[in-house]
Amino acid sequence: MKTPATAFALIWLTGAAGLLRGANAPQDLLPFIGDEAMTKIFAAAPQQASASPLKQRKVLIFTESARDLETARKNAGQKYVPHVSAPHAAFAIAALGDKSGAFSATISADPAVFTAERLADFDAIVLANVYLEKKLYQVPTDMKPDARSIYEPRQKALLDFVSSGRGLVALHNAACTALGWPEYQKMIGATHHGHAWWSHQTVTIKIDDPQHPLTAAFRGQPFTVNDDIYMFTAPYSRESLHVLLSVDTEKAPASMTAERADGDYAISWIRTWGKGRVFYTALGHEPATFQMPAFLRHLLDGIQFALGDLAAEVKPGKPLPEKQGFTTMAGWTPLFDGTDLSAWRVSDVQKQHWVVEDGIIRYTGRAPTLTTKDAFRDYMLRVDWRLPRVSDSGVFVRGSKQLNIWCWDFGSGEMWEHRGAAKTPEEKAQYTPKSREDRAVGEWNTFLVTVKNDRVTVELNGRQVISNAVLRDSLKESPIGLQQHGDPVEFKSIYIKPLPPGGQ
Repeated sequence: MKTPATAFALIWLTGAAGLLRGANAPQDLLPFIGDEAMTKIFAAAPQQASASPLKQRKVLIFTESARDLETARKNAGQKYVPHVSAPHAAFAIAALGDKSGAFSATISADPAVFTAERLADFDAIVLANVYLEKKLYQVPTDMKPDARSIYEPRQKALLDFVSSGRGLVALHNAACTALGWPEYQKMIGATHHGHAWWSHQTVTIKIDDPQHPLTAAFRGQPFTVNDDIYMFTAPYSRESLHVLLSVDTEKAPASMTAERADGDYAISWIRTWGKGRVFYTALGHEPATFQMPAFLRHLLDGIQFALGDLAAEVKPGKPLPEKQGFTTMAGWTPLFDGTDLSAWRVSDVQKQHWVVEDGIIRYTGRAPTLTTKDAFRDYMLRVDWRLPRVSDSGVFVRGSKQLNIWCWDFGSGEMWEHRGAAKTPEEKAQYTPKSREDRAVGEWNTFLVTVKNDRVTVELNGRQVISNAVLRDSLKESPIGLQQHGDPVEFKSIYIKPLPPGGQ
């Protein structure tokens, strides 16, 4: 060990070790990590690398800026929301290099670093749980006239960096960080398609390749995590990726959103890209994940693989067969299952703006609300939704009353009309979410709504945010509606389960 953990924390803060340079002064990130977490991270990091560096290695760690983190903290959901674990990830990677001697790290949040000239100093890039939106990529509906000239050179610099023979390491939301940049998604190997499990659930991870150097940290033994578990879609395929870790679905908690028919929820994988090497892990939503010694060893080994110092076979496998009866939505009626809008009333005008692409309903924000052909009275409703940028929308239940989808402080699920008409603070409270459970802009969210008699309950991402609130609407049947509010929004996996009349 080079320095005690507490001493390293002080060095890291002052910048005396020269570990961190560029746009972010080290002390700017301290409030988002804290001394206790820094000490635990450094203590959990391996003392020695698995392989001796072939030469002195330099790694660029690209992460969120302190300014963006502070803006998110002050403005809650009204602004773009970076992961709170991003600085934990950045510090953990810097600690891995310093403590083991495997590489020296430079941390930056300045996207201007993505030029061929500036990247020439590095052997690998680590995307430390950072969103690339508004850095290397812009949602087309938000794009300003000069944006393409800014973003395309940065994109080319990153793609060329990897394909020319260097390394890329990507953590967690790197798979959902630039959803309209197909070349990037191909390089990473997958596209985020929602959450199969949430961090408040304990999930068992199995070792797909126990003999591989990058899984040595786990000694062939499964382990458990409390972290967001992603579900991936194309270009994800085991035929193009060497999967190292995945979810043991037989031991996983019940989930309404784990809907792959093959039960394949990969956690870590490697691949080649041109002459370069890519290592991806889906773990890292929770700061505590970066205090797990085995995971940090796995991460260090992945970085050394990307650098070219740790020799490891890249051997893509075969797709997993579909499991009979595996789908979690048995007994539910699909209103949208990724194929078409046959369950919805779609006018000629709406056809141009409510479009099905890649199993997703993509709405431009420029046509009337979409409603179902059938009407429903008492039911459970599951709706997956995603905001491609800061937006406003909603789901209509029992008439014209909406459950909001938006980026405001108190979160989605809020019952706008009911809350506005309430006379007392106590009455308002039942229509206001108990907590803000929205995922960051660009990530999938799941509503599970129960409408029964004159009551409504809303779960958002596995947490109950509205509990048995009084629904001041007609008890008659009415269509389900997806709201237009002038903003783009996306939907997938919409299912309904009628409930018998009567009872509570």
